[in-house]
Amino acid sequence: MPIFRDDHILVISPGSETTLAQFGLPETLAPASIQLPTRVYAHPEHPGKPYFSSKGEEKDAIYPIQGGKIVNVPALCYFIKLIYKTVTYNLPKVNPPPLTALLLLTSEPWTRLQVETITQYVFETIRIPAFATLSTALAASFAYGVQDALVIDVGKDKTEITPIVEYTPVTVSQRTIKYGSSAINANLAKALPDLTAEQIEALKKSDIFEILSEDAAKNSWFGLNNLNGAPDSGTNENDDGIVDVAAIVTSGRTREILAQREKEKEQSQASDKEKEKLNEDREFNTFTDLEGKTIQVGKERFHGAEDLIEKITIAVGEVLKHLDEAGSRQECWDNVIILGHGSSVKGFKEALLLSLQSRYIISRPTMGSELPSMFNTSGYNTPTGASTPSFAQLQQNTYSKSNQGHGQIPVQIKVAKTLDYFPEWKNYGWEESSFLGAEIAAKQIFGGSVEGTYVSRTDYNEMGPSSVWDI
Repeated sequence: MPIFRDDHILVISPGSETTLAQFGLPETLAPASIQLPTRVYAHPEHPGKPYFSSKGEEKDAIYPIQGGKIVNVPALCYFIKLIYKTVTYNLPKVNPPPLTALLLLTSEPWTRLQVETITQYVFETIRIPAFATLSTALAASFAYGVQDALVIDVGKDKTEITPIVEYTPVTVSQRTIKYGSSAINANLAKALPDLTAEQIEALKKSDIFEILSEDAAKNSWFGLNNLNGAPDSGTNENDDGIVDVAAIVTSGRTREILAQREKEKEQSQASDKEKEKLNEDREFNTFTDLEGKTIQVGKERFHGAEDLIEKITIAVGEVLKHLDEAGSRQECWDNVIILGHGSSVKGFKEALLLSLQSRYIISRPTMGSELPSMFNTSGYNTPTGASTPSFAQLQQNTYSKSNQGHGQIPVQIKVAKTLDYFPEWKNYGWEESSFLGAEIAAKQIFGGSVEGTYVSRTDYNEMGPSSVWDI
């Protein structure tokens, strides 16, 4: 099989709103250089037919992916062709043309027929000589360098929860819930009815919207235990300014000058304190909307994500409870990967991790009757062999290789550690870590080091679109 040059490899990650793409993989992998709306337009001369255009009016806009699902396969195929034709336009016009390869990230809700239709379009219409697909969840595990993981991908209108076992997505246990970051917008809209949808989105993306930790909430304006409504100031009252006493006395206006000095000192201290206050220490804070208008909001900026976090937490338990590979459950709990633009809210990942720990974790061996309510029934969650296990049995269960404890109950839950050797990603954020994983995989898939990792034109000619499942 031919070896493809890194600078001729195209990676595309289509999302419901935004698509990421990178043509040419540098030696130091970087975030996607191309970000564009996942959108095409109905062709004005062929209304109602599968003819599309790259430009048009909003009324003719077609969004081929909605809620993670493909709703218009021909439109998505045309969109992929637009990206490919654009990035390869400046390649040398020679015969035969330079070898190019495409890696397409796929989402779990995509059907087999849809993926096969895309494969057919890639080879028969775009005429790309090499093609491969990769699950978004699996790509995320590549980015973190872990073979077992629990991937939580928070999108706009959905959240995908996928266990990865030995670099294989366990699709029978995977679950998609119809809750995403739009749930935060809905809650903010209820709390702030005077703001438009665009202003709500700007608030959610601003630095002042955050999910507070328990300790920060208790000590902030947001905290209900603070009866005065403001945190302790910690002011050092002995830190007075230096006053020229002689000048004041000789002026004959002692009282007026001292009063003025005291007022100026108070104003200066108040100004300094306000500048030094963290967001959680302020009763109000401001953000700027897309039109440049400054808007002030109160403690509503700390609310909105509670429902989403609870829904995800419950769904995670259901996913891992039905994971057949019991020995891998703790490994999944040890490598929780939270990604997607819906998780970019400040404090979201920490709050979700805390919610998972609070609901599912045990810190020491306990009797079956002492387990949390959702696990205290006999049967599926009861240790096999006895209704009242001995201490020795508990020790063996707790400290076994898989650290499984009471079958379903994790002894610890941790987020996967990010890798240090991708400097371009350090200050970028790991919400798009699946794209980094795709870049890593693309180098291996098309590098020629392993056979049978992509569909070649020969493979396609022999087996047709179904060949995409044999790689």
